[in-house]
Amino acid sequence: MTTSPTPHANSLQLSIVIPCYLEAESLRTLLPAIQAGATALTPSFEILIVDTEQPMDDTAALCHLHGVRHIHRSGGNQYGDAVRTGIREARGRYILSMDADGSHDPRFFPSIWSKRDAFDIVIGSRYMAGGHTENPAILIWMSYVVNLTFRLVFSIHAKDVTNSLRLYRADVLRPLTLQSGDFDILEEILIKAITKNPALRIAEVPITFGRRKAGESKRKLVQFAFGFLKTLQKLRKFQQAARREAQTAGREAQTANSRTEAK
Repeated sequence: MTTSPTPHANSLQLSIVIPCYLEAESLRTLLPAIQAGATALTPSFEILIVDTEQPMDDTAALCHLHGVRHIHRSGGNQYGDAVRTGIREARGRYILSMDADGSHDPRFFPSIWSKRDAFDIVIGSRYMAGGHTENPAILIWMSYVVNLTFRLVFSIHAKDVTNSLRLYRADVLRPLTLQSGDFDILEEILIKAITKNPALRIAEVPITFGRRKAGESKRKLVQFAFGFLKTLQKLRKFQQAARREAQTAGREAQTANSRTEAK
């Protein structure tokens, strides 16, 4: 397993990117399971823990103990900052994102990984046939309504658009300019990726979303639900901006082709 700090120096097959915010207690048991799960997929991988801007617990020491990469997020202490930092630092051809609280079980890695050649994004889904979540009923209902709305409004052909257990082709993620600060960066990724490339291939595999194993949840779903309309409005603006960028790029490519043919 390569540990060189230079991003993209010698690309690996897989980068597992895990945003962390006071999750050392969960990582004590989670990191060995992730290492075992990743080793079963490919010998060419890295595990990248994206911690808070400044140390807040002993996450760095745990990473050193287990031989995984530890970096501090930049740009702020929000979830979106961790995601952007992780994408920038990941060296793998594929990027697998997951939560640090134990809700994502590495036993689902093989079914996700098996679809990497046929699809650009593979989502671990709670809401497709065979999927399950251990959250209380009220949270399941709220999450389902949020997911349904996002699917319909933004024409995303997936049942679970808010779960962060995903495998991406890295070259899909790296060109995206991502702006969201909170967990809505997950929807922003799908919206912008699909808008830039309507032929993007998305698959889902059923997973069980477990209860967090330790610590306090950073997802405040109730507060998110109250700000739902504001979030929709923001994501709609992102979609419109991505469409303009795609149209501009198309016109520039057409102009360049015309000039080439004229020569």
